[in-house]
Amino acid sequence: MRYILHVTSRAVAGREAEYDRWYDEVHSVEMCRLPGILSCTRYRELDMTGTETGLFVADYEVDTNDPAALLNSVFAAAPAMRLTDSIDMESPRFTFLKPTGPERI
Repeated sequence: MRYILHVTSRAVAGREAEYDRWYDEVHSVEMCRLPGILSCTRYRELDMTGTETGLFVADYEVDTNDPAALLNSVFAAAPAMRLTDSIDMESPRFTFLKPTGPERI
């Protein structure tokens, strides 16, 4: 089944550009090499006035019958990934989004 692995995180203050570069050039590439991860689309959260909140969002399209097992495989692969010290390590949050109706285009 297809899900979205919805990941939010923050950069260390003042290192947003470095974090953004690492995520685009390193991390999302490594993540998309993992079994079950099909693609990644990234966003910056804006408040209702259009101002950036500092929250980075990555939505990974995944194909799995067991979302918890897929997330555990991501965590197991993390030690072999090239990480960065520009991420606020307290900030990452992970949730899955499950489709509930037909896709509208």
